[in-house]
Amino acid sequence: MQSLDVDKALEQIHSIGYDGAELCLMEGWPSEPFKLNVPARRRIREQPLPITSMIENLNLLVSDPEYARHLDRIRIAAALALDISEKNPPLLQTVLGGKPEEWEQVKGKMAIRLAGWARVAEENGIKLAVKSHIGSASDTPEKLIWLLDQVKSPALSGIYDYSHFQLLNLDLEKTLNTLLPSSSFITVKDGRLVDGKPQFLLPGDGTTDYNKYFKLLKAKNYRGWMLVEISRQLQVQAGFDPIAAARKSYQKLAPFLTPK
Repeated sequence: MQSLDVDKALEQIHSIGYDGAELCLMEGWPSEPFKLNVPARRRIREQPLPITSMIENLNLLVSDPEYARHLDRIRIAAALALDISEKNPPLLQTVLGGKPEEWEQVKGKMAIRLAGWARVAEENGIKLAVKSHIGSASDTPEKLIWLLDQVKSPALSGIYDYSHFQLLNLDLEKTLNTLLPSSSFITVKDGRLVDGKPQFLLPGDGTTDYNKYFKLLKAKNYRGWMLVEISRQLQVQAGFDPIAAARKSYQKLAPFLTPK
């Protein structure tokens, strides 16, 4: 909802029926921390929708000066999180960067730098969640688990996003069994390959078997948050309507989440 101011976006998300929302802290968004003054932060804190997470686009494999700048962005995000809720500050999520073919050469550096991210998050009172992403160095559940095991920080967890594993022809149940125990929440969207390249879709517009997916979650007694992610690929398309996309996603998923 980059085209809407923060108050309007949260109002729309709440009216559709969602139970929580995420703030995008990336450059160019109305929810960048420096754009949110004291009154704006107070309004976010006092509106009825819990802010469960914030999203950044950080990269472990940048230059040393850029890595230092990313540490500062984690500190800035933490200050915003605590302004929103001291009791339950939203966690910060991000991807990790790199390319799949680099994994063996860069995984050690990634682990060291990820430990730095986690340390800064813990020192500043927030949790950090990271995810595997198709086309990145960490693109499978096993790679992400390896990184988490190297760091072993109470401030660090994974994110389960099946859309990336689906595009690698990885099994839903197997990937869920591997990564869910180490994940703080789930992200849902659909995806397909077009001429060998990932194309992400609204949840329900692809081939993900959500009936099976949510039965597995129920069997595992999952009670965490589930984030609907509207891909940037969709957001930049001509005629994109963020409210319609949010409403359609809710309508697609709600039947699977309604207690029977």
